[in-house]
Amino acid sequence: MSGHLTTDQIIAAYGSARVLSGVSINAKPGAITSILGANGAGKTSLIRAILGLLPTSKGRIELDGEILSDLSPHARVARGLGCVPEGRKVFPKMTVEENLRVGAYLSNDKDLVEGRLQKVYQTFPRLNERKQQFAGTMSGGEQAMVSIGRALMSEPRVLLIDEPSLGLSPALVRESFALIRDINRSGVSILLVEQNVQQTLAIADYGYVISQGTVVAQGTSEELQNDPEMKKAYFGIR
Repeated sequence: MSGHLTTDQIIAAYGSARVLSGVSINAKPGAITSILGANGAGKTSLIRAILGLLPTSKGRIELDGEILSDLSPHARVARGLGCVPEGRKVFPKMTVEENLRVGAYLSNDKDLVEGRLQKVYQTFPRLNERKQQFAGTMSGGEQAMVSIGRALMSEPRVLLIDEPSLGLSPALVRESFALIRDINRSGVSILLVEQNVQQTLAIADYGYVISQGTVVAQGTSEELQNDPEMKKAYFGIR
């Protein structure tokens, strides 16, 4: 079941440095919602705040109407949030299968975990072929599959994906974005944080542009693509 994730006027800071200033987003069920902006704009801080890794001082975070703001990170995962972190971050000295099983750490039901594992292997046949290989010896594209597969092991209703194109070749970027679209079509809502504007807007339904911790623009992908000021000021497209 697709999840509905919202943030309402959230404020967050690292010490005295405010990084989010009243950010409100609405990631609708079944949609790919993109968060766009330059490096340092506050995109990853927003992901960390939603996951509970960065405390918010004001505002509210909800998943399907349930307030998450006061819950621990693992409780938020249990409610239906999943995350593919920036830079993929696999456990290099663990096998592919061991990495995947980490994603189901909240479940003690062996049959349930096995079922999820087989579903991931169906999605990524290459991981099934290499399930006993150490994740650190795999290519960047394969590690991206491991990271996404691990996130899917918790059966999230909303999957947060942070900079999936980082460090990948253009061919692997296209492959990763096609995969994100396929996961969304399988019934998972996606919140996609990216700097790769054109690739992102090609698959996203709706987008928010963040600058200095504030939402400065929002609209459908088509609206953002056709806004000359947004192209010039935030996307580097003329």
